[in-house]
Amino acid sequence: MSLFSCPTNETQTDRIELSDPCFISDLHLNAESQAQAEFFIRFLHEVGEKHSELVILGDFFDYWVGDDAWESASRILEPLQKWGQSHKLFIMHGNRDFMMGKKLASRLGATLLRDPCVARINTQNVLLSHGDLWCINDHDYQKVRQKVRSFWWQWLVLRLPLSKRLKIAHDARTRSKESKVKKEALLMDVDAPTVADAALQKQCSFVIHGHTHQPGEYALSEELKRFVLPDWRFCAANCFKGGYLTFINATPVLQTFQ
Repeated sequence: MSLFSCPTNETQTDRIELSDPCFISDLHLNAESQAQAEFFIRFLHEVGEKHSELVILGDFFDYWVGDDAWESASRILEPLQKWGQSHKLFIMHGNRDFMMGKKLASRLGATLLRDPCVARINTQNVLLSHGDLWCINDHDYQKVRQKVRSFWWQWLVLRLPLSKRLKIAHDARTRSKESKVKKEALLMDVDAPTVADAALQKQCSFVIHGHTHQPGEYALSEELKRFVLPDWRFCAANCFKGGYLTFINATPVLQTFQ
């Protein structure tokens, strides 16, 4: 681990070109769950194999505490690494896995994207984001977001033993689930005018993001739309449900995976 590691500063680009992409986000995979790993691997075989690129727009894992945690998630990462040998893979930080760095990206053969990122697809510019940076009405969250993405916070955390980091992340995830119940939906959603301004500044035709767990197609204006990716849900051993977005005849389409 580098003495000056700061994963959120290790992103590689904010512009990419895609030919036949598949977009996913908010899988919140638990590295300890064999069933979740098998569900994702089936997705790679049944859906991912049909597309040239896989773009993960954040929260791939329920939490990620540093690239030295590869072994703890190898049952998920090794199949993804193998898939990436014949396809292009792009990953973006979410609010749960913002500690993914260049070492993980390199080992996966992936490109680590900045947030937001402009993708050129079918002669159109598309704005990609995890989405949490646009939840500006949740002031408490934005303060925390800024703190945990700072150089010094990440530098200090990465100095802790891996076992300690895993425990801290697990405890923080439990507290987060409890606080979400108390928050109003408005605070947890993106601010539409802010999203529209970002898309217009980048001259994008539409927006694709995750984070809000409110999948669907939403109008930002008469000409501008945003597509929210489905979150993946693991309700019980025999009740898993995921989702993704692909393009059919140059049109973005949200689809389910079960």
